[in-house]
Amino acid sequence: MKEHQYVKRLILGMALSGVAALNTGCRPTFDEPVRDTTGQGGEPGVGYTVQCSGWFPDWIARAAPPQGGPSFQLAQDYPLGIPVVEEGEITGWDPFEPTTSAPWLNHDFRIEAQRLDYLQALKQYVLEDLAPYDFVPQNGALSGKKRWYHVPMMTSGFFPREPRHGLTEERALRASEQSWLSSDMGAYGIGLYNKLGGYTVGQVFQHPDPMQADPGKAQFIDGTVVMKVLFAEYDPGAIVGPDPLANSPAWQIQAPDDASGDTFEVRLLQMDIAVKDVRSTETGWVFATYVYDESLPAANPADRWYNLTPVGLAWGNDPDVTAAGDPDLDENWINPAVPSPFAGMTGKHGRLNGPVDNPDSSCMSCHSTAQVRANLAGSDSFMPYKGVAFIPADTCSEQDKMNWFRNIDGSEPFGVTTQASGFCDLTDPPLPTPPVHSLDYSLQLQLALALSQGLGHPNPCMGAIPDEHLPENNRLLLKHQVRSEAISPEEMEKRSVRGKQATIERLHSGLPDWQQLGMYPQLEKGDEIEGR
Repeated sequence: MKEHQYVKRLILGMALSGVAALNTGCRPTFDEPVRDTTGQGGEPGVGYTVQCSGWFPDWIARAAPPQGGPSFQLAQDYPLGIPVVEEGEITGWDPFEPTTSAPWLNHDFRIEAQRLDYLQALKQYVLEDLAPYDFVPQNGALSGKKRWYHVPMMTSGFFPREPRHGLTEERALRASEQSWLSSDMGAYGIGLYNKLGGYTVGQVFQHPDPMQADPGKAQFIDGTVVMKVLFAEYDPGAIVGPDPLANSPAWQIQAPDDASGDTFEVRLLQMDIAVKDVRSTETGWVFATYVYDESLPAANPADRWYNLTPVGLAWGNDPDVTAAGDPDLDENWINPAVPSPFAGMTGKHGRLNGPVDNPDSSCMSCHSTAQVRANLAGSDSFMPYKGVAFIPADTCSEQDKMNWFRNIDGSEPFGVTTQASGFCDLTDPPLPTPPVHSLDYSLQLQLALALSQGLGHPNPCMGAIPDEHLPENNRLLLKHQVRSEAISPEEMEKRSVRGKQATIERLHSGLPDWQQLGMYPQLEKGDEIEGR
């Protein structure tokens, strides 16, 4: 994004939104993607092509998609936060405040009668922005919709992003677990974060050199929403009985390491949503899973993104449930109307899971392992850098396996397991940070950091970044443009969330003042809002 476009977006947003909803700046991106040769892991070399549309690569592939055709672009214009204005100049950025008004907050997941409404509100929140644009968030940039963002540096290693839609390979669908399959199918997925989540992703990857990423900033704001759509590698010959994906939305993708550039079809199977909800006192998060439902009507093919029926909700790991068939699952809820043939595909002892997920684990259990070890960054390690496996090994005792089903707050690391015993025993739970950073249930951040910091995979886009887009040059990009808009320092001060006027608004609204947040001097209750 050119400098004047960046400025125009912020100033226009300020003019439209006023004091109560001051808009944010965003990290600049390129006007047009740039392609170059690189090595397989982003290191110097040839044999692969990298595409850059900002600080971080969109994809790295042996065969680049044809120019003018579908080509994935990383949504990486991460919001910088809320501008701090002093004497008419932007001098820094404050973090966003937690969400206090969102559609899902109108329903209480803790009350069984409201759970389907909670699930519907989350589904609508995600799909109304992304489904019309084929899950390409940049296509909706001018529509007035919410913004969504990807996690960077997932372009190398074991399952890198493919170059047409940015999907990464997931755990395969096993015929032994799926009644509708006669042979295994590949599975692929892509995740996106809403604005609050994108802010945190940008704080972690605050510099184009991934070795300077800061996992200590991976704490998400209440109201963060993370979504992921998962697809099956479509093979009608492997399907037994009625085809559950007969009219499911389909994409053509290509394997990053395939020199031919040939494509294959994948079809929508599952959608996962995680929301940071303050009412989840067990973990801080609520997880929701949906499956594609062929039986639902759709007016046209575009509507079939909405043919997703809830599997259920989880807001804790139910640590006291240690046996199958235990009726006392209090922190997981399974929808009794899950469509056949996906009914009954739960996680360990009935916990929430989807058809793509490992039945020996659960959605929440797996994500609770999101952490990295700060003292191993740059040590050319993967598993030791993470410190724990996603799921316990089969050789672990049942008692040790239950370590994966503790209720852990997003700010608390899972802990490190001992390799000698098959990654079963926790060495000293709970370990402090440092040396272990919790990543607040984000396995995508964990993968990105493990590839870039743990394994040392470089960023091949570093040389393509214009000087004006480097962090040392664009941090306070707006200082001189603010005055060019003929906005007086007094007016800018009013519009700033840190200004006296907005601070008094907080006081009258019952919100914590900036001093309580460690940011600004406290005002007296006798101060009045201008115009009242």
